[in-house]
Amino acid sequence: MGLAVETRASLALEREHRYVGQLSVSQCARLVAELVAGADTALQVELQADRRSGWPRLHGRIVGALMLECRRCGRPFEQALELAVDLRLVFGEAEERAALAKAEPLLIEDDRLPLWQVVEDEVLLALPMLPRCQSCENVVNEAAATAARPQEQQAPAPRDNPFAALKRHLQSKE
Repeated sequence: MGLAVETRASLALEREHRYVGQLSVSQCARLVAELVAGADTALQVELQADRRSGWPRLHGRIVGALMLECRRCGRPFEQALELAVDLRLVFGEAEERAALAKAEPLLIEDDRLPLWQVVEDEVLLALPMLPRCQSCENVVNEAAATAARPQEQQAPAPRDNPFAALKRHLQSKE
């Protein structure tokens, strides 16, 4: 069963609607641009609208797997995805600014709750900035660990005694 594109926010909150369904990534233009060409998968979405926490919110989870291209080696790899969604629904810009300190606000305009857009936005925010397959990630992590080792683990360079160097210097002037 597919996920509704959008719904009325007031009705969803009043009736505490629950939205369960699949969303094909091919229907999300911004998300498709980040994935390996031709890789179409479906995301499993469960969202609930309610006021039980004392304020209007949309919460739930998004689960799936996306095909990304490794930025290091160029090979495609599967990225597992399991996201918790918890958005405070706000109905004006002043309310949005006030909610920023306590929650992640979602501004509702014209009583429209854009479910597809919410899912796409949450998935885009969860994608890694520099996607790397597991083997490239291991190489990068090993290089970082090697660079972070304390200097005392490396063999110190032999150092000349400063008094012996001074003595040689003075003897060379004679």
